[in-house]
Amino acid sequence: MVMPDPGDDNAPTQRIEPTAPTTRTGPGAGSTRTGATRWVTRVLRPGSARRDDTAPTRVTAPGAERTSALPGSARADRSAPAAPTAVAGAPRSAPTVPGGGRGDDRAPWWRALFGPLLDWMARLVSRVVVGPAGDLDYAVPAELRRRYRVLDHIGAGGEAVVYLAEPTDSPGRRLALKVYRPGHDINRELLDRLRARGTASPHAPAIHGYGTAASAWGEDLAWEAQEYFSRGSLRTLIDQAPLEEERARAVVSAVAECLHHWQHELQHNHTDVKPENLLVRSLDPPVVALTDFGGAVRATMSRVYGGLAITEDYAAPEVVEGRREAPAAWWSLGVMAHELVSGRRPERGGNWLTARNTEVDISAITDERWRLLARGLLAPAPSARWGYDEVVQWLAGERPQIRTARRLRPIDFAGVSHEDPPSLAFDLLDRSDTGAMWLRSHWPQLRTWLDREVNDYTFDRAYLTGLDAYPERAHVAISALAARYVPGMPPRFRGHEISADGLLALATGEASRHAVVREAVASGAVGLGAQHWCPHPGCRSGGSGRCALLERVQHEVPLIMRRVSETLDRLVGSGPDAPRSPDTHETDTAWARAVELVLVPESASRYRSLLRHQSWHPRRRSTAPHAPWWAEQRRLALRDGTGRDALATRSALVTAVLLLPEAVRVGGGIAERERADGRARRQDRWAALAGSARERWSQVRERVSAPGRRGTGAATAPTRPDQSAVPQPYGPAGTPEPVPSPREQERRRRRADRTMGQIQRAMKAGKCRRFAYPAALLGLVDGLGRVVRPPQGFYPESEFVTSSYTGLLGAADGAVLGWLSEVTGSVTGLLPGGTGDAWWFPVLLSVVLVVLGRSAASRKPTSRARRRLGAFRLAVAGSLFMVVVLLSTGLVALGSGVLIPLDGLLG
Repeated sequence: MVMPDPGDDNAPTQRIEPTAPTTRTGPGAGSTRTGATRWVTRVLRPGSARRDDTAPTRVTAPGAERTSALPGSARADRSAPAAPTAVAGAPRSAPTVPGGGRGDDRAPWWRALFGPLLDWMARLVSRVVVGPAGDLDYAVPAELRRRYRVLDHIGAGGEAVVYLAEPTDSPGRRLALKVYRPGHDINRELLDRLRARGTASPHAPAIHGYGTAASAWGEDLAWEAQEYFSRGSLRTLIDQAPLEEERARAVVSAVAECLHHWQHELQHNHTDVKPENLLVRSLDPPVVALTDFGGAVRATMSRVYGGLAITEDYAAPEVVEGRREAPAAWWSLGVMAHELVSGRRPERGGNWLTARNTEVDISAITDERWRLLARGLLAPAPSARWGYDEVVQWLAGERPQIRTARRLRPIDFAGVSHEDPPSLAFDLLDRSDTGAMWLRSHWPQLRTWLDREVNDYTFDRAYLTGLDAYPERAHVAISALAARYVPGMPPRFRGHEISADGLLALATGEASRHAVVREAVASGAVGLGAQHWCPHPGCRSGGSGRCALLERVQHEVPLIMRRVSETLDRLVGSGPDAPRSPDTHETDTAWARAVELVLVPESASRYRSLLRHQSWHPRRRSTAPHAPWWAEQRRLALRDGTGRDALATRSALVTAVLLLPEAVRVGGGIAERERADGRARRQDRWAALAGSARERWSQVRERVSAPGRRGTGAATAPTRPDQSAVPQPYGPAGTPEPVPSPREQERRRRRADRTMGQIQRAMKAGKCRRFAYPAALLGLVDGLGRVVRPPQGFYPESEFVTSSYTGLLGAADGAVLGWLSEVTGSVTGLLPGGTGDAWWFPVLLSVVLVVLGRSAASRKPTSRARRRLGAFRLAVAGSLFMVVVLLSTGLVALGSGVLIPLDGLLG
């Protein structure tokens, strides 16, 4: 099956033949390669369980895959009975899981756990290699497969893939289902008119339905269902050329009637007339209908076209300029007429620019009358080209006159002569750098040519004034000429596309191109680009033909950057901690960010996340919040501004991101000063605490040694005979206070040292919160899992939860985790009354851990060091016991606490 390149807009529609049925070879044919292929298939597509190749394929109804049951684990709830399996009589060791058979046939737990990721990678590889239309499951969204039953591929082109289908509510009615590739839209206005007309028009297919549907990759794909033409397209008839005289005249008449109907009855100029888009309704006489509605524009807007989705062999020379007037379709008829009588298309030499002034070689046509028709239809100038009236006269046997277009005195640009402004504007746009240099010296000549030869005074001459003194305006002048004379071309500036999509690509791309974005907006080139025809349906619905997104960029971005400049002028140089002025390339990037915020308002959330991460993210946080002026800008940027506040919020967001490097530098200095001040304060507090401890230690030593000194002094004091005895001190009971022994003194000294050590360790007891609080959180999740998990087993609805839960059960049954579960389960089984299996036990343990963590980190004056140390030790023991409780269920209860609520959200 041959598939065209999805990116080739000129690819003709090709017939895709049905593929032959696949023949399975025996095991002896290429066993090595087959084994490798099956191994890769099992790895990349884990959903396809190993099964006997000879077993018949079983087709289930939609949603049947959700009826498979996942059994519970005995370790998850020891008090609950064993969960029944989906297959009656299946043993406990061989549970039934979705996507597989019995337990001995199911995929390993790691493959089930990472199955969705591997399956996504396989689809990604398949899409890159095969393309969007390579697989029916991926090309046709599920929503369409529910409404239509796809029977076969009809063809594929550069914009869409066409299938033969029938409605599910109307079997037997054949339709052509056209699914567009990502990035292509449908002409809803025209489809509404055709659907309202029903089958009244023989030259347009009947429309059954249209809209958008989400693909398997999350993309919105446009689609339309229309009448199916069993006779195929006009290409089948033209491939039989050269035809007989009468047969060829009948085909020309049929195509002419079809084009006249579209241009006069439907008021639409078709932009891609070719045999593949002309469907045969009848062969005798020939009647054709024109399809491919993406290539039709309103006749009142015929000079503009939002792209070049054309087939070059049948396109008129002026379409490269974006001009889609009525004569372009008659040029296509001239090519087909040449094909009908000569068997080949006419030769077209040269490039697009020379083709506009070069006559087409029709020497292959020998008949004089047919040569007259080809000459009239293939006139290079649209004003001299034949139309419907001349073709009708020719069919009636008359000889219409060949018209000649008025020729202007040409103007030369870089070796090429141009006779009209559209040709010159397109060449200047195509060679912008050379054109800018040419305009700097030839702008007076161009003004004189427009005034005297073209007689066009609608173009603003201010763009063509003083370009020698202001050479930077030359590129703006090229954009102005393109907006006036070739509005159907995508707008460009300095060689870069500045349409809404192109400008967004420049703004989010390499930093070296941000200067182009700034200059395009600041010079007004984006506003000129808004005058080009816009392909957005929302802009077309307004009726102005201008791009509303580019107009918004041209209006709002300068206002945003003006506020950013005012903020920078106020902050730069305002103090010792003020930021420095940003460099030029940083300012260019700020302009690019402002453009992105206007084009894609949702991108503000990404920049707000960046600003928030500076405070709390473990890897992205920085010292920027220490700068008060940056913190103020961040506060303004994080507001949800609407209306008038939207510009202020966006300007603050741009300013905060622009000054982030300076905020990191300034905030680093401020943070270092704050750390130095903190160290000084802590040293002062520690010195005061140490001084108090030394004072208490001195008091203890004095109390210990004072009785000994007093006793020694009393024993050695001299006495006189006439001196009466000095009374000795007595204790509370009237007895003398005993003198402590040296052993008692040493014991008291060790007690004081131990007290000091407890005080020092108590200062670090609050660190237990680092492991106590996470253990408490896991305990709460474990308790939740024990509560919400049904006794009969968990039956997930989501495919992701199904794979994850299957992998969790497989891991719980593994060697390592299974052994740990048995050991820890025996420990918790020693608790009385089945406490280890109760849901409230891990919850209660979590509450205790939180209380112990708060007690250990308490800074209250009444909190003693001994109490804080005790809380620390109990928190350590409780955290270790929490690990034992979690492992006792093989982590199944913990995983259930996460997966079961997640299944409720996803399912």
